[in-house]
Amino acid sequence: MRSAFKAGLFGTAVFALAVPALTQNAPKSLLPDLFEETPAPAPSEPDPRDRSPTPSPSSTPSSTPGAPGSAETPEATLDQVGEEFGAADQPMDALAPPSAPDPMATRRATANIGNVGPLTPARGGYGTRTFAGSEGRFMSILLNRLDAPVASRWAHIVLRRALLSRAPTPNGINAADWVAARALMLLKMGEVDGAKLLIDRLPIDRFTPRLYQVASQVHMAAGDVPALCPLAPTARTISEDDFWVLAQAVCAGFEGDEGTSSALFNSLRRSGNADDFNILLAEHVTSVASGIGRAANINWAEADSLTAYRFGMAAAGELEISDDLWDDAPVGVKGWAFRNGQVALERRAQVAPRAAVAGIVSAQELAAVSAAVSARSDQDEVPESARQMRAAYAGRTSSERISAMRELWADRETSTDTFGALIATAPAAALIEPSADSIEAAPDLIRSMLSAGRFNQALAWWPVLANAEEPLQFEGWALLLLADRGGVVPLNPGLMRSAYRVFAEEEGADAARRRIRSLLSSLAGLGRISGRGWGSLYEDFGVTAREDIHTEALERAARSGRRGEVAILSGIGLQTGWSGVRPQDVRPILSAWSRVGLGDEARMLAAEAYMRGA
Repeated sequence: MRSAFKAGLFGTAVFALAVPALTQNAPKSLLPDLFEETPAPAPSEPDPRDRSPTPSPSSTPSSTPGAPGSAETPEATLDQVGEEFGAADQPMDALAPPSAPDPMATRRATANIGNVGPLTPARGGYGTRTFAGSEGRFMSILLNRLDAPVASRWAHIVLRRALLSRAPTPNGINAADWVAARALMLLKMGEVDGAKLLIDRLPIDRFTPRLYQVASQVHMAAGDVPALCPLAPTARTISEDDFWVLAQAVCAGFEGDEGTSSALFNSLRRSGNADDFNILLAEHVTSVASGIGRAANINWAEADSLTAYRFGMAAAGELEISDDLWDDAPVGVKGWAFRNGQVALERRAQVAPRAAVAGIVSAQELAAVSAAVSARSDQDEVPESARQMRAAYAGRTSSERISAMRELWADRETSTDTFGALIATAPAAALIEPSADSIEAAPDLIRSMLSAGRFNQALAWWPVLANAEEPLQFEGWALLLLADRGGVVPLNPGLMRSAYRVFAEEEGADAARRRIRSLLSSLAGLGRISGRGWGSLYEDFGVTAREDIHTEALERAARSGRRGEVAILSGIGLQTGWSGVRPQDVRPILSAWSRVGLGDEARMLAAEAYMRGA
């Protein structure tokens, strides 16, 4: 099948003609109707003290974040930053709970609370113009309505970076309420460490009622019960929530005031307003921390769900939560557990793969937690998955390492679990030297690398695959085509039709048609295809464009260079599992990301959508 790719390189010219107009009968959107609704409670009025000058999006020729010549051009590439922010490239450090903020850094950060966020462009942030030109109240509405997790790992990563970017508060919202909106969204996403970084950098005298409410959830999800103590006295005066009475009872116990602590607990029991199980948890933590009384016995069968409060109290009291509650816990809660050093290492290893699929945990961290479990266990007790991971990274030969990786990929119950295994092996796959000797494993190695954003190492396989026989050749071609910036992997309409023929012979016409439709739609979103021959392919494979209120909002934000708004709207557009994501749902997001300087992330989203079946 080498002739097809020679034709791609030397035979078919692609003319610079506009892509033919797509169908006007766009499919019905699956999105909630968010864009014209008004929330019931209005946020606090903006505080003039918080306002820092926000330049107009059109104030400079290079107003798009990350555009060439822009002052906000990131100092680090996607490869250098990796999938995660901060210490993701130091996986063992990432297994420890977030360290307390440096006092001097905190004072500097809080000098203007309207410009809070740990991520500068050098650390993967999107710059001071992240939310420039966006309407803050509208952004807050969207974040409040956005359900997590979003379908895409890369949409999660882009949204997290936007929410953690150091950037001025958008117009129309109080700075503290904006921090609250960002922190709550991060918490729902499972990003408790990021939410904590935002909250901990704010002085208490600038807290609003909304921020008190969100801060309570963030501190509980982090298992940081003592952080509630400075907040509780004021919070009780502005809130009737019994949570703050519980918090004061625990804090009184921490301070050795047994009388006040017991009186508050007894008062809550008499009132009947607080759940008895929640009171028992608080009493247990108080006893463990202060030595006052006997720690209450906790029966998790009495709990119907794992809330932020229950998780935080359990972590602070070093209580082992029942397996049933963990099985039913949302992915975000599993992200909290992975970041919490008070949770047993074995439990953190157990929740890590699902958290990685969601975008919370990095490939390096998956490898690190597996290695930590192996190091702590007796050799006879090392879990089989940890043995396989060790062999995937430390096998004596490439063949041994690939064999171990294949065992990890195959030994999975669901497609989500398989994707998690691909992420876990990405660094190991990147270490395999491209070679004809390993060509049979090349597509799976490429999938693994692309799942974690290692596209440069994946593209290094193309010279080997270009000389392979079909269908192996086209399997690798389709994956690398989406990862390519353009110029490495050949692309023309003839090759696309050849790929369909090969895929149809292997897996049937319907499956092949879906794959080609996904490829074409993503390539159109990436701006990679235009000119003669592509219009007929759109018609033949049913490639459509979605046009609705969501795509219009996304296009407006992208056109104005509002990168943070694009990130939020992208999450809004992917509030479903992959079974509900269609190529026409991904395409406008790819286009918007490319337009605001997130081209590398767009290629990774395209590859993810293809691998996971969109």
